[in-house]
Amino acid sequence: MGDRTRGLYDKFIVERTDGSSAFGRKHANCRYFVIDLEHDKHGAAALEAYAKSCLDEYPLLAADLQQLVHTMRERKDGEG
Repeated sequence: MGDRTRGLYDKFIVERTDGSSAFGRKHANCRYFVIDLEHDKHGAAALEAYAKSCLDEYPLLAADLQQLVHTMRERKDGEG
């Protein structure tokens, strides 16, 4: 079954680098949405929306995400 015939499903196992996703810790049962920034044609738009959403609370993260979007789009433009 291909990805186009499925909705949201568990595809990745994500562990936090700070150990807080371990059993019994704060993030043990959290769900995550993973985006392939190299191949997902919707990745840049997703990052852009997240940057806009978090701008007031996390301005440095928003700036980093916008820079990443810019880099992704430059790379894509250079392929053609």
